[in-house]
Amino acid sequence: MVGERALRADARRNRDSIVAAARDVFDRDEQLRFDDFAARAGVGVGTLYRHFPTREDLAAAVYEGEVAALCDQAHDPARSGGENLEVFLRSFVDYVLSHTGLARTLASVADPTVLANGGIELERTVTELVTRAVEDGAIRADVVVGAVMIVLHGIASAYHRPLWPEESHAAVELLLGGLKVV
Repeated sequence: MVGERALRADARRNRDSIVAAARDVFDRDEQLRFDDFAARAGVGVGTLYRHFPTREDLAAAVYEGEVAALCDQAHDPARSGGENLEVFLRSFVDYVLSHTGLARTLASVADPTVLANGGIELERTVTELVTRAVEDGAIRADVVVGAVMIVLHGIASAYHRPLWPEESHAAVELLLGGLKVV
């Protein structure tokens, strides 16, 4: 795949259009032939294959972009460490709830390292947020990042439950309550 920084402006626009169209398709959980992503993005099939030789490559690009956006929004210097952690955890639930189609696509086509890399980025972000929140005195000093990650994994994997959206929001609120200094 062509390095992202090396892309000309028109190639960057085409790539971004393909990713945006794919994000929409995956979020709607639509079944679409791979070649049809090109038409959805308003580009030719050759352009699609030049940027993303496989559905797996396209799904990975969407996932990586979504994880990066989720993690980036959690580092607002205008908010305290505790506020950034709260925003991130609540946003994580919203992210998971709105990307179930992408999750199914990734589970069926993606190389496990794609998911692992996203998990590493999420854990790095949670570690930074927990550290800053502890330093600010917003949460308990004995918080274990792995325990927070287990709760987040539990939320993400419980999609089969009939009340999953409500229970996911309740779970993150329980987590936030448990993190607070008593």
